[in-house]
Amino acid sequence: MTRYPFRSLLVAAALGLASTAAQATTPPALYTASQAASGQTLFATNCSMCHGAALQGISGPALIGQSFASAANNYTVAAIFDELSQQMPAGNPGSLSKSDYTDIMAFILSKNGYPAGSTALTYDGAQSSTVKLVSQVK
Repeated sequence: MTRYPFRSLLVAAALGLASTAAQATTPPALYTASQAASGQTLFATNCSMCHGAALQGISGPALIGQSFASAANNYTVAAIFDELSQQMPAGNPGSLSKSDYTDIMAFILSKNGYPAGSTALTYDGAQSSTVKLVSQVK
């Protein structure tokens, strides 16, 4: 009879660890839905010719999925945003406004499974973000 309470305790501990692991992998809300919607339009105009309408990559790399942002790549939002805001679009780097770059980043985050929230992503916030960018898209 003494085995059952111990077994229940082990099951409860395992469920607690699973819950903690699920919470740890839930990506944070870093942008608003309106930013992602604006970013989708800007992406279509400025980025899709190289990265594809579905971010699948054409002459430029894919910007979605595990090939883009796996845990092994160890990317942060700031690292990707730095490349986006300083090197894109390829033919005219740095030519977009700060809000255009943040909206495009919001769109990329949305397509990689990051949820929208109530606080807008800012240019400075994106530049300094230490949030790991790991695509939730398999």
